[in-house]
Amino acid sequence: METFGQRLRQLRMKKGLTQMQLAEGIITPSMCSQMESDKARPSWHVLEKIAQKLEVSPDELIGNSQLNMAVTSEYRLVKGLLSAGEYSSALPLLEKVMRANNGKFDPFELRYDYAKCQLELHHFREAEETFQQLLEHANSNSGSAILAVRVLYQLGQIELKRKRLQLAEHYIALALSKLESTGVKDVNLQCSLLLTLGEVQKQVGQMKKAFVTYQLALPILTEREDIQGLGNLYIKLAQTAHNADDFQQAAEYSQRAQWCFETLNSQGEKLAIEVRLAVLQGEMGDRDKAIIDLERIVEEYRQVRREEEMGIAVIELAKLYYAGGNLDLAEGACQTGRTLLPTVHSYQAWGARVQAGIAQARSQHVVAIKYMKQAAECFKLTECQTEFEETMQELSHLYESTNDCHSALRVMHEMWSFNRQARENRGIVL
Repeated sequence: METFGQRLRQLRMKKGLTQMQLAEGIITPSMCSQMESDKARPSWHVLEKIAQKLEVSPDELIGNSQLNMAVTSEYRLVKGLLSAGEYSSALPLLEKVMRANNGKFDPFELRYDYAKCQLELHHFREAEETFQQLLEHANSNSGSAILAVRVLYQLGQIELKRKRLQLAEHYIALALSKLESTGVKDVNLQCSLLLTLGEVQKQVGQMKKAFVTYQLALPILTEREDIQGLGNLYIKLAQTAHNADDFQQAAEYSQRAQWCFETLNSQGEKLAIEVRLAVLQGEMGDRDKAIIDLERIVEEYRQVRREEEMGIAVIELAKLYYAGGNLDLAEGACQTGRTLLPTVHSYQAWGARVQAGIAQARSQHVVAIKYMKQAAECFKLTECQTEFEETMQELSHLYESTNDCHSALRVMHEMWSFNRQARENRGIVL
């Protein structure tokens, strides 16, 4: 069987080129010699340039018997880039592999990877079209049930990123049901589906359903001994319980998360959990201990120079100072925290909201309105719908307190319009 090196030498000589002439501007003459001796293999990029100089196609250059070697090398690189999250670099290489593939790789798997790249690059329409085609194939007589589950999961991810939450829930629930019906035990896929479904349910305000869904993932992560995954799941359970005002349960799961990250020796995650525990302590009535803990955490963040995380902790500290009536300390903490945070951040909004409360307590109504408007706008930009609604209601009350009923009504109308648009964007029609 003719090797790649033999074919390269034959085509070079047919073209009347020396090794030095062929290599010029592409590779070294030594590399060219090694390739003709079958001691080295070119990348797909080099292969294309050599083929162009020889005035043949890449397929003709490497021949059918050798095609798989170059394509396999390129696909391995694609898989590495996908694992590293380098989707923009993987996409053009993947397109080359798809064009050059002669049956070595499953074309549906290649298209799945291609659609995944499109999804991660926010090319939602293109990704959806490809995944829908794959779903049609997967549901056919010659298709794969597991491929159908994976495709349904990715369609759910598209709708989650689009904020069309009812559609996202539909796709993920369908994927879970189909996975169960196959009888295949794929714990990684099952866990991903459960975590995504819980996230969707949490975003639509179904806290009890989200809590139950997250709990279904617990035994899977425990069986896998995935400490990092368990820690992240305990955080989700703590947040969900917190949102449902079950502070005792939230504290218990936060402590479990803290243990996980202490086991992993992850300082950043450990401090983030300690912030949540301190917040829970404050809400459960132990404000003094919460303040002491947060002041320590702020100092630890300062030492490791984690400004954004430090800003979040400082704003939480400002909330506690304000709740305890220490307005000067609260104001100073707000100013410090907001300088540490990005301009558009949910905790920028919380800082402005605390500042509005401080100004209101000092009977500075104009200043209070200014800060409350800042808070509302920032909550809106960060898509914190519940917090936006609460802040707009507070702003309306502030206008009412100054007998500005027209502005109060305008604010409420803006809130209702935004909420209606948000529901429509999420596929929720009342």
